[in-house]
Amino acid sequence: MSGDWKEKIIKEKLGGKRDWTDEERAELCHQLDKDLDNHFDSMGKSKYKDGWTEENWKEQMAEHPLFAPYIQEEGVTEGEAPLNPLSEGLAQLKFDPEHNSPTEVAQNYKEEGILQFKYKKYRLAVANFSEGLKQKCPDNELNAQLYNNRAAAHWHLGNYRSAVKDCEKAIKFNPSYVKAILRAVECTTKLKSWDEVISWCDIGLQLDAANQKLKSARQTAVKEKKLQDRDARKKVQEEKKVQLQEENLIQAIQKRGIKLGSKHLEGSSSIKLSDLEPCHPAAQGSCVHLGENEELVWPVMFIYPEYQETDFIQEFSENDCIADHLIAMFGPDAPPAPWDSDHKYVAKNLRVFFEDKDNKLCKVDTNCSLLQVLQHPRYHVNGGTPGLIVVVEGSKFMSEFINKYN
Repeated sequence: MSGDWKEKIIKEKLGGKRDWTDEERAELCHQLDKDLDNHFDSMGKSKYKDGWTEENWKEQMAEHPLFAPYIQEEGVTEGEAPLNPLSEGLAQLKFDPEHNSPTEVAQNYKEEGILQFKYKKYRLAVANFSEGLKQKCPDNELNAQLYNNRAAAHWHLGNYRSAVKDCEKAIKFNPSYVKAILRAVECTTKLKSWDEVISWCDIGLQLDAANQKLKSARQTAVKEKKLQDRDARKKVQEEKKVQLQEENLIQAIQKRGIKLGSKHLEGSSSIKLSDLEPCHPAAQGSCVHLGENEELVWPVMFIYPEYQETDFIQEFSENDCIADHLIAMFGPDAPPAPWDSDHKYVAKNLRVFFEDKDNKLCKVDTNCSLLQVLQHPRYHVNGGTPGLIVVVEGSKFMSEFINKYN
């Protein structure tokens, strides 16, 4: 470009004068800036076209050979996006052991893993760091970094135990790797493995005694460990208490000579708590237990075959008489049962039976206690719930019912 424009400016702005004062030079600069602003204003505003916008940046990147491997369509899982030929060729050169030393390949995998990590593709990051470690390069610092980076990716995936193992390997390559120690502290804290947290903190504090993160984590771990140990002791005590209660219950049943249907049919004398768990739907959650005075309290089922109805008594003390419960349910002060339309189920008119192991009826003296009934030579408790059959004495149904058994 010729220098004519300079002569033109000198002529137009300063009348051809060449000896400029400082004030004249400043005035010239100011005028030129003003002219430039006016020129831009005269150009007007035009819309930005054919560039990357918030709406199309992903598509634009997908067309770029270097960005394409990291941009995937919706629904495509990590690792499924195809590489274009250029990217694939670059990758082969980058990771080819014939063109790179093990250290260079490991370093390239590390960089690739870091890139995937930044894009929050943690599984791909783990894969790349793992490939880097497979190179078994002689650079201990690089190997330590690969293990620590893989631990970080595992952390984000929630694989805390795997992350801890990688931290352990990282400090084998670099015993003073505080960053890996801090990662291990975070992971073991997530696992609530307080002994491990304390151990890792102690290792780190030997390297950096003033590290506040390690100090704080150790204090928290010591506090939580005390609470954990306390809860563990309470749990053991509760388990021992429950076990003792179960043993006392079984001993009480055996001492009274009460027979359990399934066990005695099998010829076994041993009793387990599971043998006493009620199997009838109405009795679920209720189990025989020892009361305040060490008496057995049973769930009892009253069965009314005439109407195919039942009553479930959740707590029936072994010392209570059968008649007392019948009066409570069918006495003069009790309303009739909803299914007893004829109001014939009256306590004084009721007769009680039980069915023995040979499917024969045995009459029960209602003035007897529940314990006396359960100790009857022919009585066997089935499904952890004693059952008693109730019918109206002298009724047609009672006659037919008894005849069926005879």
